[in-house]
Amino acid sequence: MRKPAESLAIIGAGTMGHSIALSAAMDKKPILVKKDILGSVGNRLQYALFREAQYIYEQGAALIEDIDKAVRYSIGRRLPVTGPFMTADMGGLDVFDAISSYLFPDLGTQQESLSTMRSLVDAGSYGQKNGQGFYEWSPEQSQRMDKARERKLIEWLKKDRQTD
Repeated sequence: MRKPAESLAIIGAGTMGHSIALSAAMDKKPILVKKDILGSVGNRLQYALFREAQYIYEQGAALIEDIDKAVRYSIGRRLPVTGPFMTADMGGLDVFDAISSYLFPDLGTQQESLSTMRSLVDAGSYGQKNGQGFYEWSPEQSQRMDKARERKLIEWLKKDRQTD
């Protein structure tokens, strides 16, 4: 079974033109990273979302399952089509500016893992890899979710090839 990174169509190609051309030839979607930063662009965006998800949970605003649903059934469906900047353009920069102005000060700004995840790790609960994390993972659940994720990622790869 492929790992998720192998099923994604994007790679960070740095500033080397031949890397970008090679990546494109491999049906990847290379991006030009103009400055050396810690972590990849995709991982940084993923962890910003994850930090806020943890913060929302720890504030008691929503359950873990409901936070996952909010991503899966709302922004998770928009972002593959438009990305964050195109989403803002389509929604209206005036609207996004107004919402950003009052919402940004209330977003989580933690500089390390929040207490719920830290407690899980300290207790030896590492998630799917050992059967317990934010969710309980039976072997059947693990297999079902791995297959579902793989199927969806392959579906997106096929769609990416058709739209070029």
